[in-house]
Amino acid sequence: MRYNLADLHVHSHCSDGFQSPTAVVEEACNAGLVAVSLTDHDTVAGVDEAVAAGERLGVRVIPGIEFSAHMDEREVHILAYFLDRRDARLLEHTERLREYRRARGVAIVERLNTLGVQVTIDDVLRKANGGLLGRPHIAAAMVERGAVANKELAFDLYIGDRKPADVPKPRIPYDALISMVHRLGGVTVLAHPGKSTSEAVVAQLAAAGMDGIEVFHPAHQPPQIEHYTEMAERYNLLPSGGSDSHGEPEGARIGDYGIGTEAVDALSARAAAHV
Repeated sequence: MRYNLADLHVHSHCSDGFQSPTAVVEEACNAGLVAVSLTDHDTVAGVDEAVAAGERLGVRVIPGIEFSAHMDEREVHILAYFLDRRDARLLEHTERLREYRRARGVAIVERLNTLGVQVTIDDVLRKANGGLLGRPHIAAAMVERGAVANKELAFDLYIGDRKPADVPKPRIPYDALISMVHRLGGVTVLAHPGKSTSEAVVAQLAAAGMDGIEVFHPAHQPPQIEHYTEMAERYNLLPSGGSDSHGEPEGARIGDYGIGTEAVDALSARAAAHV
């Protein structure tokens, strides 16, 4: 049975998820979803595979990606949809991000080594398994080496924001990122605002051209869902939603959170307006 539901925030092993793009779409199909968006961090490498799986299974796959951007010292995550995944400008940007991530990973490993944590960049790359390198892969390598009992401790003690071994990401201005996505014919949606985002930040993003806001997310309780629904109306932002599933057994499953497909149509129409 198919439901009028889309999950617009899902990750695969092309970034920090644990499933292949095909497995992501298969899970969406089994959950009865009409549509799903693969939104890996800083890469569209898995989108072609996901689209092919969607065509085979009858699930609409919306091309997506999750970017990090900065507002002064604050980092925000911005989901982008309906980009041309083969556009040379997009691929050039994501290749730069891949190089930044590799260099950051090397620097974090070096800091860990100076702190007495014996982990190597080869350990980390094996955990990434060809996907985009991220801190979760470093945490997994630390667990495997016995340096910490679990990934949460790796972040809490060593590699989380402002912890001893962390290395800051390159700063990409939020307004420049929003403009880039619009030039590429896409739309931008603020991811999981309930984690740490004030209304002043939402207003600033909206003024810069942000198109939507993620209302439904595992981190959002019912009062927050109501709050961000009202905020979307106040700032003319389109509502969105997704599970933010990474395929971990203990995490949210694809389809646990999402939004009606009318929201997908509204985002698509907004994207067409940017072309």
